[in-house]
Amino acid sequence: MGCLRRAGLAPRGLADRGFLEQSFRSEQAHGATATVVAFLGGRAVATGRAAYCERGGLLFGGSTLPDARGRGAYRALVRARWDEAVLRGVPALVTQAAPASEPILRRLGFEEVCTLRRLEDPL
Repeated sequence: MGCLRRAGLAPRGLADRGFLEQSFRSEQAHGATATVVAFLGGRAVATGRAAYCERGGLLFGGSTLPDARGRGAYRALVRARWDEAVLRGVPALVTQAAPASEPILRRLGFEEVCTLRRLEDPL
């Protein structure tokens, strides 16, 4: 399993490629975010993002293709973002876990510190 820091990966058809590339370059220039991609056999199978500041880092957007699950891709994403936080001197990491991710994050040492309730306003 390999991970590449600060590499862009976007689903096809969601936005104009030029816009995505411009957004990615802008985020890189700012330096507060990182995007990681996990590869399996040369194929990008998972991606995740992180935002960092002096008080902590937020891991978000972790996603693995269904046929690549159970092979360490998500764990590699967490590790790459964790390592980036250490390099930046970030003292803590926070994430909001989906049910599938929660047991993996707990095994990696994350602890529940609060419960978030999501409120939606149907349009």
